[in-house]
Amino acid sequence: MSNSSTTPRSRRASGTRKRRAGRRGVLRRVLLWITGLGLLAILLAVGVFAWAYARTDVPEPNDFAEAQSSILYYADGETELARFTGGYDRESVPLSEVPEHVRYAMLSAEDRSFYENEGVSVTGTARGAWRTLTGDGLQGGSTITQQYVKNYYLTADQTLQRKFTEIIIAIKIDNELAKDEVLENYLNTIYFGRGAYGIQTASRAYFDKDVSELDVEEGAFLTGVTNAPSLFDPDYAEGNDERAQERVAYILDGMVEEGWLEASERDGLGLPEIQEPQPSTAAQGVEGYIAQEARDELKEVLGVDDAEIDGGGLRVTTTIEQDHQEAAAEAVELYRPTGEGTDDITVALTSVRPGDGAVTAMYGGEDYQETQLNAATDAQVQAGSLFKPVTLLAAVQEGVDTLQTFEGPTPMSFGDTGDLEVNNFRDLSFGVIDLRIALAESVNTIYVQLNEQIGPEATRQAAVDLGLPEDTPGLDTDLTNVLGTASPTLLQMTNAYATIAAEGERATPYLVTRVETVAGDTTYEAEPETTQAVDRDAAVDVTDAMTYVVEQGSGMSAGELGRPAAGKSGTSERNVSAWFDGFVPQLAAGVVMYKGDGTVPMQDVAGIDQITGGTFPAQVWGEFMRQAMEGEEIQEFSPRVGTSGPTGTPAPTTQAPAPEPTTSEETTEPTETTSEEPTETTSEEPTETTSEEPTTTEPTESSPAPTTPAPTSPAPTPTSPDPTEGSSPSPTG
Repeated sequence: MSNSSTTPRSRRASGTRKRRAGRRGVLRRVLLWITGLGLLAILLAVGVFAWAYARTDVPEPNDFAEAQSSILYYADGETELARFTGGYDRESVPLSEVPEHVRYAMLSAEDRSFYENEGVSVTGTARGAWRTLTGDGLQGGSTITQQYVKNYYLTADQTLQRKFTEIIIAIKIDNELAKDEVLENYLNTIYFGRGAYGIQTASRAYFDKDVSELDVEEGAFLTGVTNAPSLFDPDYAEGNDERAQERVAYILDGMVEEGWLEASERDGLGLPEIQEPQPSTAAQGVEGYIAQEARDELKEVLGVDDAEIDGGGLRVTTTIEQDHQEAAAEAVELYRPTGEGTDDITVALTSVRPGDGAVTAMYGGEDYQETQLNAATDAQVQAGSLFKPVTLLAAVQEGVDTLQTFEGPTPMSFGDTGDLEVNNFRDLSFGVIDLRIALAESVNTIYVQLNEQIGPEATRQAAVDLGLPEDTPGLDTDLTNVLGTASPTLLQMTNAYATIAAEGERATPYLVTRVETVAGDTTYEAEPETTQAVDRDAAVDVTDAMTYVVEQGSGMSAGELGRPAAGKSGTSERNVSAWFDGFVPQLAAGVVMYKGDGTVPMQDVAGIDQITGGTFPAQVWGEFMRQAMEGEEIQEFSPRVGTSGPTGTPAPTTQAPAPEPTTSEETTEPTETTSEEPTETTSEEPTETTSEEPTTTEPTESSPAPTTPAPTSPAPTPTSPDPTEGSSPSPTG
């Protein structure tokens, strides 16, 4: 027998060795493929990088400065309204003029290895790329060179492609430019907040001095604020002062650690004294107020920071319609009070689309450079009789009909003890009239009766429902809140009336409709925020009543618009503020005037005894509406609905002895003889309200009729068509 045969065991062992050899062969082939692919990927990456490096040019910093200015447009999206280019002219300075301690402070703040690194931080870049991939947005950790490239050569797009381009340009800059040249360019172009680009303009913005005069503390602050001006500028927000102190300490300590500052010099150094911000050069004239409001909306609503607004190349379309804005400026120019005592009278106007909230015109003052208080959005002055329609709305929602009648004697006493005395203008008494006529004649005693009937809490709630903030100064539940003790802003009050015009649909006012990048990509598009805030039928009936104001009452000086219009005038006690607010179906607009700081009576000025809501404000409003609505479709208000509520005369309230009939002198003014009712309100400043409880109504109206009406007449017996406003309105256009 042959002994060459194998046993089963040996055959199994042989098969195992073959399988192992086969697996090793496969593994080797896989490793070779992976190695080959890896080498290929490396070669490809090197090739792509080399190709990109060769094709990438380093742009000039000045090219960026011009190309990246953010622009505001009118509502057409094409006509430029204003431009954000920073608050100060860009002024470059050679590095030799920047003190050495300021240069070292910048390195301590942002890149302590600046003179050693190759322009790119590998770890920082990797960390930033990972955060971008995981959805945290494009992150920092960059060198000064990378920051320079990121902020001034590129768009603000949060993409890996932009990060890749940033790295290539940073490396190319580091290879082609000396370190001092890079630092000089960086210092001359980085954003320091307050609209200031570059160390020289920042030095003037924060310290009003040339960069060469900066001391160690000032240099440390300036170089530290670049990290986030909104966090470290003490005048920007509450809490920034403490953060700025910590930031300055970090920079000074870093300078000591790096040997750039002696420890003995460090002792006692801290946050320097910083001047208050100055207005931006982008915000000039009337348009300056719009630009500032747009800036605030971009920051508060969209989360855009100042650096991107001033240098991000944004293309911002606003809601401002050019013909409306021009109409506002012309109306104010034509009918603002002039003459003795009018130099410090402020006039503001704004308009809002009912049911949408778009602000189509804003006249916040003559020149933003002169005063930064926007009288349309910031000044808070007592609304006076503008609150009577608010009380009427609250009453109609509770079932009261606008045809309900009241007696309107003067004076009348209210309250449990009868210690609240209310007078009508010029102590003029009225007989039994309905709420529509009482609104047109602005009869104080009738509307206080109505407020007592429904409860002043209902008036306050109606004001909030219409859109006034709950914390509006003076918006309380006193019986006299119907007389306008609250102090809203003009925009807030105009939007409240726009809610009535929209048949109860309240909208949030807005100024920005669209934001695009410089490349044309849309990053934001506004969607109106609306809600049915008050009963539709109640708003319709109040609108009907407010048409009487324009047709035969305190709004007659608004003139004939040739289309249905509704509104109300308002004047605070002592004539420290005067309003006219009203609307047509497509547009609501408001006008307010006040003198000085809002506490100075507008009496014996402009050649008349007093400025009231029915005089100049009504004229400005009428002229604006005529021009703004020219060519627009004439629309009708919805017809009055009526309620099933009471329409008779309510039980009389305690009445003080009626005065003897009086005769008032007729007042003449150059352009208009009507004036308007004051209410029971106290005067207050345009930016802060102090509301005292009023007890009597001070007369502010001219030319009431000479006799007291009979108690049962449906309208006042005086022959004047407007006993609270005056008797002979003149046309305004």
